[in-house]
Amino acid sequence: RYRRVIPHVVICTYALDMLRCIHAIHSTGVIHGDVKPDNWLLRDKEHTMTLSRMSKSVVLIDFGRSIDMELLPAGSQFTVSCHTEQFECVEMQSRRPWTYQVDYYGLLSCIHMMIHNEYMSVMQDKGSGKWVPTKKPHRRVDREFFEMLYDKFLNVPDCNHLPDLEVIIDSLDRLVKGMPTRSRAQGLMEHYQFMEKME
Repeated sequence: RYRRVIPHVVICTYALDMLRCIHAIHSTGVIHGDVKPDNWLLRDKEHTMTLSRMSKSVVLIDFGRSIDMELLPAGSQFTVSCHTEQFECVEMQSRRPWTYQVDYYGLLSCIHMMIHNEYMSVMQDKGSGKWVPTKKPHRRVDREFFEMLYDKFLNVPDCNHLPDLEVIIDSLDRLVKGMPTRSRAQGLMEHYQFMEKME
């Protein structure tokens, strides 16, 4: 962790590429099972600083806990907890069956880390019964989008009604494309310059 505030454009760029990566993995029937900040590698700026389409900024590694759902009977679900407390999805915390939700929670934890520079903790709202983060997104980020993302990933009805990642990706992609190209490039360049100084 470091204390520098990550620019909104950088958070959105990384989050978009993380979402695309998770969607690609899930499309093959694989659950990564250990999505956390330590398991993302940042690619060099030549891969990210593409003005026409800022992508390929991150790579997901360490498939040691992955599950190939194609090798299991159709409809297989899991009930065991296989994570430390910070990365237990709400299904594990509430003793409900889970499949791909473990990756949604891990991805959300990574995004939360970028926004707040600390691990995510969640609680169940007494009024609505919904799971919410104890810390809401800062005003410096697009709160409407990220609050929607928290809601979708923390409140999955069951293993048969998973969030539509393509819709979420399209929504964030439009948000990123709506940012001025110059500010996108400047924000990413400044971030990479800072990261190079940290090495």
